Amino acid sequence: MPSSDAGSENVILDLVAVWACDKARTGGKGAHLARLIHAGFPVPEGFCLTTTLYRKLTDDPTISRLIDELESISAAESDALHDLAGRIRDEIRGKELPFDVLKAIERRIDAKASYSVRSSATAEDLPTASFAGQHDTLLDITGIEAITRAILQCMASLYTDRAVSYRVANNIPHRDVSMAVVVQQMIEADISGVLFTADPVSGRRTTASIDAAFGPGEGVVSGTVTAENIRLDRRTGEVLGIEVHTGNKITQDGGGLDVHILTEKQIQKLYAGGEAIERLFGSPQDIEWSFEGEYLWILQSRPITTLFPIPEPRPDGDGLHVYYSWNHRQGMTEAMPPLVVDYWIQTMDALFHRIGFAPATGSLGATAGGLVYFDVTPFLTSKRLFPYLREGLSEFDQQSVYLLDDIVFRRRDEMAEVSLLRGLSPGRSLIAGLRLGYTICLTLLSILHGLVTKTYEQVPARSRRWADQSVGEMILAIRSAETGEDRIRMALEKNKEFVWTAMKQALLLWNIFVYRALLRRVSNPSDDEFEALERGLSENVTTTMMLELGDITDRARDSSPVRDAIIHGGDLEEIRRVDDGDLFVSAFTTYLQRYGFRAPSEIEFSRPRYDEAPSMLLQSVRASLRREVRGGHRRQIRELEARAEDVIADLEKAARRGFFGFLKPRLVRAFALRYRKYLSIREITKYALSQLIAETRHQVLAAGELLKREGGLREAEDVWMYTMDELQSALRDPKKPLDIDLNQRRADFHRHQTLRAPAVITSDGEVPRGAMPEGAGDGGLTGIATSGGVAEGVVRVILYPGDAALRQGEILVAPHTDPGWTPLFLNAAGLITNVGGVMTHGSLVAREYGIPSVVLAGATDTLRTGQRIRLDGNHGIIELLEND
Repeated sequence: MPSSDAGSENVILDLVAVWACDKARTGGKGAHLARLIHAGFPVPEGFCLTTTLYRKLTDDPTISRLIDELESISAAESDALHDLAGRIRDEIRGKELPFDVLKAIERRIDAKASYSVRSSATAEDLPTASFAGQHDTLLDITGIEAITRAILQCMASLYTDRAVSYRVANNIPHRDVSMAVVVQQMIEADISGVLFTADPVSGRRTTASIDAAFGPGEGVVSGTVTAENIRLDRRTGEVLGIEVHTGNKITQDGGGLDVHILTEKQIQKLYAGGEAIERLFGSPQDIEWSFEGEYLWILQSRPITTLFPIPEPRPDGDGLHVYYSWNHRQGMTEAMPPLVVDYWIQTMDALFHRIGFAPATGSLGATAGGLVYFDVTPFLTSKRLFPYLREGLSEFDQQSVYLLDDIVFRRRDEMAEVSLLRGLSPGRSLIAGLRLGYTICLTLLSILHGLVTKTYEQVPARSRRWADQSVGEMILAIRSAETGEDRIRMALEKNKEFVWTAMKQALLLWNIFVYRALLRRVSNPSDDEFEALERGLSENVTTTMMLELGDITDRARDSSPVRDAIIHGGDLEEIRRVDDGDLFVSAFTTYLQRYGFRAPSEIEFSRPRYDEAPSMLLQSVRASLRREVRGGHRRQIRELEARAEDVIADLEKAARRGFFGFLKPRLVRAFALRYRKYLSIREITKYALSQLIAETRHQVLAAGELLKREGGLREAEDVWMYTMDELQSALRDPKKPLDIDLNQRRADFHRHQTLRAPAVITSDGEVPRGAMPEGAGDGGLTGIATSGGVAEGVVRVILYPGDAALRQGEILVAPHTDPGWTPLFLNAAGLITNVGGVMTHGSLVAREYGIPSVVLAGATDTLRTGQRIRLDGNHGIIELLEND
């Protein structure tokens, strides 16, 4: 049999041919099969209709025009997307194969034999996107005519609705992909199935999973046959467990079967083959296989693309390590580009180094999937430290407490014995301790001073002046640096400096705990009373930001031309041209000067700030204008302030009873007022840090433009694919591109954006599930209560504030929130987030603004826009109601 045919263009290649390993010719599936053959694995013989044939078939004005139209349609326009895809499929299926191609196929097939005809796209079976199940596979095809029709159907399946939608979701242009088709003679399979060289459910890289069934493999997928699932310990080959699936029934450990589907010998043969195939491709594999008698055939192998990456750098030794996501602690769970990840890793390392840590790896942090992780193993293995970790996380990320409890319960004995003191420098620790001790003494003295004076009244104003002044000086230092390289270095150094300064400033928040404890001593307020005291904090910088946006909305409401221009979607220039438009735009510009450095997901500073994308704020104004009540935002705060005053009065009355009744009421008011003032500065360090982050973003963007102008980068946006050190290196010689595969980094980043990042992951890849409460009875869901109250309304799922407007009275469902989401709270009747706790931003603002909030894992997937719900923030219950 010839290895190639149909002329010099190699329209047909046998899988044994060297060129068949070229993915550009034979697609992902074909190239993988060819590599398996060349590595000596048992693969059924076959041949491949290459991408050259696909290009010949689609070199047609009609198909070319339809593909161009398809490129211009977004994922949101699904009906138009699928209609065009269907028309392209029809055009390709209506083609005829060239005569010489037909003859070449005839020479390779047995007219009476059955064949499998499988699609093999150039964008499938990639490490970043497998396209599994997106394209067509046809089995038991006999005869040249049927095989020809199957080949054309597989070529056309490049444009199935699923494949087209998947490409759009993964940012893969339709023009960048081609299709090849693999034709192989069918084997007489006695047993078939799938082998995963890593557990696709838990993520554990040390566990392999085998699904097996009698007969051909499609029965395993369809669930129509009795199937076994066998889990193996990859380190030893030992069988960990067997489940038998009969329809929808599962029997643990194979109970009820006289004979297992796979023998021990077959299991070990699959285990050895899977290990070798993973070594060949360098990543965990999803392998389709069949046994013909005792002979093992490998039918297909592709990467498992749903696994979340294991944090790097990997730890030394064999013990299990457990990592917690810093991003989840910050309430921002989306993937960040390499430069932003490196910025925070270096910042955190500098803080730890200042405290006295100097680990051998050079970093206490790790990265995975565009997130920053920290190794919390020393806390989990210490009976003394673990309770502190649980308590510290409970107010910010209660879900992760369940996850850590789960992993400690199941795998504590496997964990590495790592001391928290490892790598600690006594000298630096002593110096840091003395500095911090001095600051703590000053803080304690200030608390005592505040008890007997009225200095607390100026705390919010003083804190804001500190933030603006200290960060202003740092920004001036950054801008004063001589070169672009110096400015980038200075931006990083100033962030490291600020984090240390902010840690000391945060000690002022000890006043909150002191006054809360004192209030409990003199009047013992209930949880509801404490929550009332925590609401209506008009001096909180985030609340102030929200109130001032409400004032601007009222300014627009007072002018019909401005109001109409905004409601009809006008931008600032269009608004400026209407009557009174100048006044509104001037007020809006002033607002941007005060708060334009803020943005959703602020720590991810590759994203635009409000002063770059004011449409996000205008969208909130537009939604608020539909309210008929002027000044409603300030009225709500005044009502909450009045409620807090009523609670203080009630506590004073209660304090008059019992011993020292003549003194306690005065103490209640003094403590309560101080408690509220110090609560108002909880977010001041984030406010200051946001200014510094925004300046860093401006400097990085400027560096990107310089590198593009000088020739060091093709696109300025590619600057985010560098690390901080690489960017500085590039700026030293901006005309010379760095020897870095930016395409691969960009592809990795896009893939990371499609993954759901776990809060907790182990060094062997397991993502624990935890034991969260799962239900509240029929028609209800149970989450974590983070702000009291009850609201009934329509759900609005918003993944990013610029994606949609929140209408008055709707319940906001979001992956998370930070101060950049604050404008949406003007209209929200309630809040539900995927992650968080009682002390995360969204919960704090919800309490301060008097709306209920609940944290529910997977809320953005579970709830849908338009659903009507009752949100009980007192008990963490979400009741699903019938729509009106």
